[in-house]
Amino acid sequence: MADRGIYGVLTGDIIKSTKLKDKYGDELIAFIRNTLEDAGKNTIKPYSIFRGDSFQGITRNPENALEDAILLRLALISSKYSGNLRQEHLDARVAVGIGTVDYLPEDRPVSEGDGEAFRNSGPELDRMKNDRKKMVVKTPWAGINEEFEIYCAFLDRSFDSITPRQAEALVCLFKGLSQQEIAEKSGVSQSAISHRIKKTDYDIIKKIIARYHHKIREALNSESNSRDLKIKIDNLA
Repeated sequence: MADRGIYGVLTGDIIKSTKLKDKYGDELIAFIRNTLEDAGKNTIKPYSIFRGDSFQGITRNPENALEDAILLRLALISSKYSGNLRQEHLDARVAVGIGTVDYLPEDRPVSEGDGEAFRNSGPELDRMKNDRKKMVVKTPWAGINEEFEIYCAFLDRSFDSITPRQAEALVCLFKGLSQQEIAEKSGVSQSAISHRIKKTDYDIIKKIIARYHHKIREALNSESNSRDLKIKIDNLA
């Protein structure tokens, strides 16, 4: 596969996975696989899991890639495997890479793919470990990269302070449930759910997601217009 379409690649790894796997074993691995499967509904291929605690997925909807990464992290934090303290969270580092794809095998794991989107994702994950970051957005557009470096730092700080129950409420909100529906699902009062949500940065996270969606769509439209103009010029030549 090789085309000039723009894709989103999410590459990540589970933080402190060895310690957690020693405690929970195959049960934890099954949960992570199910969480990736649920988060990957917009992906072209199933998430690839490699090295035991690393994963990679690809989507044709790059404007949704950051929201996918946010929901994935919140789902992990909201699990029964998380504690209330930051150092006890089940969490992941996730690098969102945007760009073209040169190769995507049809019958092999997505992790064997190659192209700009992959190079903007995988290598960034390796750098994140040294920089102590948990979320990065890397695109072909420098302005977007600079802007979302700030937003990702904010998201990291926000998720470090969130509790599993608060994270669970946000996951449900992002999936379209009302506060009353979340309360019924959780077995608590609607006022308790409202209190949990107010203790988070939900409104700001929504604005970051909307800003990302707008900037990526804007960049994609600009790329498309440039290609159309070039085609017209070439046809006139």
